[in-house]
Amino acid sequence: MPNTRSISRQTSHVHSPVVTMSRRPFVRRRVLMVNTAITLFGLHSFTACNGILEVPVPGNVSSSALESPTLAATLVDGAQADFECAFSQYAQTTAAWSNEVLNSSGGAEVVSWSARFTRPEGGTGQCPLVSSNRGAFTVYLPLQVARGQGEFAIAKLSGFTDQQVTGRPLLLARANLYSGFAHMLLSEGYCQVAVDALSLLKPADGLAIAEKRFSDAITQATTANNAAVLNAARVARARVRIALGNKAGASADAQLVPVNFVFNATYAATPIRRRNTMMEDMNLKLHLTVHPSYRGLTVDGVADPRVVAVNQNRVGQDAVTPMWSQGKYAAPESSIPMATWDEAQLIIAEAEGGQAAVDAISRIRSRYNLPRYAGGTTAQITAQIIEERRRSLWLDGHQISDKLRFNIPFALGTDQKGVRYNEERCIPLPLSELVGRK
Repeated sequence: MPNTRSISRQTSHVHSPVVTMSRRPFVRRRVLMVNTAITLFGLHSFTACNGILEVPVPGNVSSSALESPTLAATLVDGAQADFECAFSQYAQTTAAWSNEVLNSSGGAEVVSWSARFTRPEGGTGQCPLVSSNRGAFTVYLPLQVARGQGEFAIAKLSGFTDQQVTGRPLLLARANLYSGFAHMLLSEGYCQVAVDALSLLKPADGLAIAEKRFSDAITQATTANNAAVLNAARVARARVRIALGNKAGASADAQLVPVNFVFNATYAATPIRRRNTMMEDMNLKLHLTVHPSYRGLTVDGVADPRVVAVNQNRVGQDAVTPMWSQGKYAAPESSIPMATWDEAQLIIAEAEGGQAAVDAISRIRSRYNLPRYAGGTTAQITAQIIEERRRSLWLDGHQISDKLRFNIPFALGTDQKGVRYNEERCIPLPLSELVGRK
């Protein structure tokens, strides 16, 4: 493959119950299911990614059941639930791919992702339902499921009226936000993007779709007067815009984000699929260890609290690799940031450059009681922006995109266990995704 490149109804920080989705190769129809254990409906309106084997589902219901406006909030809750599971998987998987962490596992799946093997078919599994699934990366299908859930919720809500659905503008804003994030991550990490039955998009085209979703979320969250979703969408749209070369638009969005803003994906100890995969696989299951380049980081001699790596004085699950755990996520229920003021400031720095960049970096450092940035040449400031992103956004799912955007070399040669790295940079689509495509 070439190197082309859950929630309450008023806030965005409370998890909703889990829904599931099914996929069948080349069957272009909606598959509707109900998880009877939690009596919530899920939906599959998915023509992308044909070719991946169907996953088992608890049961089916007729499509007419989801035509009722009374289930609109359930659809959006489902989109969030699926995205949050996918996001944890994405952050972990791309951390291994881009060497934020090293594999310390004997599991073939972990070893292959860390070495960037050519065809990561393992990513086509569903979100883990049992503990034994941990240590196996399953990112592609969950992201596409989340994308499909969000798109379907948008379509259904667009057909209802405000009179039929209480809080419809906020529901639309949320659906657009999670759909936008799914489109964005698929575009940032993968070499190509699949969003319909036949064609494959370039990453920039996928990002353009994400930008539209975030723009709609901004409009709808403004109508709903919901600051959390509004500012999350602003950060996300700025992220997309800077990647697409729209520095002015990116800076304008980022400037509006309030100080210390954080929008999280939420997690819980139970059920299994609700856990923070990064924390569990690193700190509890010892499948991953902090990469040496992230250990003992300082700023002018002051320990950097943004990147906490703890020497466990033992080896990992492979009985070979020294085990360094991460200190960013304390428990399996720890939240993972999706959009932050820190990221907004770094986007301002990248978009504006010069003294504006120096000031933005210093504002972030001040938040962590770190020395101010003294500045330098244009090249030095750019290099420092990249380094500040590496630290502030550690283990949040950004590093693969940064390496691709800034043309930062990926690891080559062999890893600490003698496993040879592949030359892949972006993640290739699964072979099963390419069947029947053009």
